[in-house]
Amino acid sequence: MKSLYEYVAETSKDYSYRIKVAGELTTETLTKFKEFLGKFELENCSTPKQTPISEQVIGFPGLKNEALNIFEITINYPAGVDAIREEARLAGIDPSRIIVINEEWDDSMQAQQEAQEEPALLETPEYPKDTDDQVELSEKYSGSFKDIVKNAANTKFEIAGGKTPPAKFNTDATSDGEKSPFTPVTRPKTEELLK
Repeated sequence: MKSLYEYVAETSKDYSYRIKVAGELTTETLTKFKEFLGKFELENCSTPKQTPISEQVIGFPGLKNEALNIFEITINYPAGVDAIREEARLAGIDPSRIIVINEEWDDSMQAQQEAQEEPALLETPEYPKDTDDQVELSEKYSGSFKDIVKNAANTKFEIAGGKTPPAKFNTDATSDGEKSPFTPVTRPKTEELLK
């Protein structure tokens, strides 16, 4: 049977964070920061990697022309991001120049950003070849507008209920004796007015 110590050792969890510090990070400041993190049982602290100086530092919108120091820490005692930032402030790191994030979350965000950097399909279109029907139809309708109109005039539609007789209008009346449904006033025909 396992002892209580073995059970606790198996259930212990490490908490990993990625820390980004903009600007210069001296060895004394880093050593002080490690000492303050001792209260959270600091297990590991990697050597800071410094990026080249860039005009706009990612994650720090107000800073320009600064290098970025990135390092990972692993602690055995659960501590929040704010607690780690407070220890960094006590070590002499400006709170506006530090970002503390969960290492797993940062890795997933970087993977997602790399996946989005693939070129868009609109920039490199790969259209399938036209089928035989598409080629035939494009040749048929690529002629002049008159050919399209000619084809449209040849279409015949059958309507349910048979063919409707043409509508009869008052202007179609041949005799002058028919009365208008609107007014009894008779007006002269337009042919008479144009004479």
